[in-house]
Order: sequence, then C-alpha cells, then structure tokens
Amino acid sequence: MPSFKKFPLAGWGLLLSLTLLPGCGYQPLHGANTPAAQQLPLVQINNIPDRLGQQLRNNLIDKFYRDGRPASPEYTLDISLVPNVYKLGIALDDSATRAELNLVANYTLRNMQGAAVLSGTTTSVTNFNILSSQYATLIGERDAYDRSVVQVSEDITRRVSLFFNRDPVTASAQ
Repeated sequence: MPSFKKFPLAGWGLLLSLTLLPGCGYQPLHGANTPAAQQLPLVQINNIPDRLGQQLRNNLIDKFYRDGRPASPEYTLDISLVPNVYKLGIALDDSATRAELNLVANYTLRNMQGAAVLSGTTTSVTNFNILSSQYATLIGERDAYDRSVVQVSEDITRRVSLFFNRDPVTASAQ
C-alpha cells in the first residue's frame, strides 16, 4: 500500500486542480469536435507573395486542412508579410555580429460576402549570428526565417481558431 506521506504537497495541488479543471469551463481549442475544427477547413487561404509567403501558406494549409482543401469555402484569409532585418551586434571593426529578424504579418479573414470578420497583426522576432563564414551566416538567417514563419502560422491559426470557438453561430452567420 503506498504511503501518502511520500506524496508531496505539490502533487496533491496538481491532482486537485486537474479534478476541478472541467468545472471551470475549459474547452480544448483544437479538438476533433470543436467549432474551430469544423470551421478551419472552410477557410480558403489565398496566395501570399514571395518564397516566404509560400512557406507561410503551406504551414497554414497543413494546420487548417485535414481532409484536403475546401470545395466550397465560406471564408477567405488574406495575409501580407513584411520582413525586416536589423543589425544589432557591432564588432570593433564596425562589422555586424548579430542580427534580428522582425516578421510582421497582417491578416484579414473575410466571409463570402467580402466583409472582414477578423483582422489583426502578428509579429515574430528571431535572432541569428553573422559569422565570418558566409555560408554559415546564410544558414543561420534561413533558420531564423523558418522559425519566424512557424511562429506566425501558429499565431494566426490560434487567433482564427479562437474566433470560431468564441461564438460559432455568429461566426458562421457572418
């Protein structure tokens, strides 16, 4: 028989919070039966210019569509990207040693009548080193862009899912 004296107080608090969690109104954001799971596949993600936009669109497609693209979408999602690279670390010879990538995405979710039902801006900030090897710097910069695209796609998916989960009747009627 286990001894309750060995079970730490923090363990009891965790157990208590897990038993009370369903009573607080908590609902999963990305469950199979959530309004977001039913509405996200009805969003047509429009093309985003440039290679970076293509990467973002592909990430969003992977997150929005489980069974293929919508045959008759109810919403369209327009996104514009603005990347900026700032040199941060400066060495004694005035060369940069560190850079910051700011990726700003403006998005608008429109219903089929063309009315904007959700819009906003999300930003991702990542850093990379500027090394003496150009190849290593290029790889670091590409990795910073890749990480930024993933962060922006996750944030847009989260915000659109929250929109659909708030009031699914209003969201689908708009």
